[in-house]
Amino acid sequence: MGYQSASICVPVTVTPFAQAGATTTKCCGSPVITPGREVCGGTKNGSCFFTITQDICVAVPVEFGAVATVGDSFVSCNGASEDDICTSCEKLPPLPEPIVPEV
Repeated sequence: MGYQSASICVPVTVTPFAQAGATTTKCCGSPVITPGREVCGGTKNGSCFFTITQDICVAVPVEFGAVATVGDSFVSCNGASEDDICTSCEKLPPLPEPIVPEV
């Protein structure tokens, strides 16, 4: 078992967006009917503009990980025996519990 300590850095781009919900239209007063061809005032196919400002906070879940690859293996062969030489081998110490960061 091997361990590697590393600092991970990843650039994150947060692109804000706003989507308009369903609009509600309310007529103010009665319509005015004008006979004949009237040239309308205003801008043809125009729009009206106003600004809404809202502070937001964006939570961005980011999963960090790594892929480990290994190189060629090497072996130094020690003696061979018909006796059970494995029973008396020292056991590895227990692995530390992983610390899972809270997001």
